[in-house]
Amino acid sequence: MEEKKLKSFTLLILSDARSKIRKVRITHNLLRLLFVVFIIILASAVILISDLFLTRQRLDEKIAELERVEYKANYKEVELANLERKTKEIETKTKMLESYLEEVENLDRIVRDITGKGGYAEEVVVYTADLSSDIEFEEDPNEIYYYINDQVDELDDIDALLDDLLTKAPEMSEILSRDKQNMEDHIYLMDHTPDHWPTYGDISSPFGAWRGGYRHKGIDIANDIGTNIHASASGVVIYADWHGSYGKKIMIYHGFGYTTVYAHLSRIDVSVGDEVEKDDIIGAMGDTGNSTGPHLHFEILVDGNPKNPLNFLKQ
Repeated sequence: MEEKKLKSFTLLILSDARSKIRKVRITHNLLRLLFVVFIIILASAVILISDLFLTRQRLDEKIAELERVEYKANYKEVELANLERKTKEIETKTKMLESYLEEVENLDRIVRDITGKGGYAEEVVVYTADLSSDIEFEEDPNEIYYYINDQVDELDDIDALLDDLLTKAPEMSEILSRDKQNMEDHIYLMDHTPDHWPTYGDISSPFGAWRGGYRHKGIDIANDIGTNIHASASGVVIYADWHGSYGKKIMIYHGFGYTTVYAHLSRIDVSVGDEVEKDDIIGAMGDTGNSTGPHLHFEILVDGNPKNPLNFLKQ
């Protein structure tokens, strides 16, 4: 049997015109082997490049995820700083409102002291909760947005309310200050208006009664010698000495045109220039001067003119 000849290719290699021709014989089997090796190398290269691309893509995704986490962490720090700043602003505004409310409370107490009624039954207070809180990451970093947004909305609502109140507060404060000043002026006027009974006893002689050819300038209140005599209103002592038929006499100037006279005293407990408060003891009832018995002669002068004390004294 004749041996089958293997098919082959012959390559002629010529370096230049003068060189010898070289022959390289390549069989089909070798060519197929080279082709298979090339395909394997090419497939391996494609797979390697594909793996490198996928690895780079996953790496980019991880970097992007880390950047998002870092951004969220930075966002948290910024938002927490904003929360702290807003909380401090709210605390400052709350203290300002508490100051305004304190003026309301003071005025309210003055009104109640004068009228004995009205005002608030409870003390007015601005109640504040602790608006700061520690916020930590949960398993899902997106949770932070819910926590922060809720707190920001809450603080914004409170801040808007306080801004609205503070916008109105200066005018309210000015009105309250005027009202308070008017009330204090009224209190001062009432305190210096002679309406307090200087002593107790029987009225033995009324205002305007004829006494030896002249009208009685005051009222006489009879009681025992030594009975305490009180200032009918706050004021300054302008006379404290013996005065003819009045005997021992005290005069107090109260301002607003009011002057009171206390006569026939057995004792004088004040001196000229002394400041006295309403109801202070200034002396004692007596029978000095031109007197028909122990009593207090009490006068109220308005701009130097005698007025009926009974129109002023509290009944």
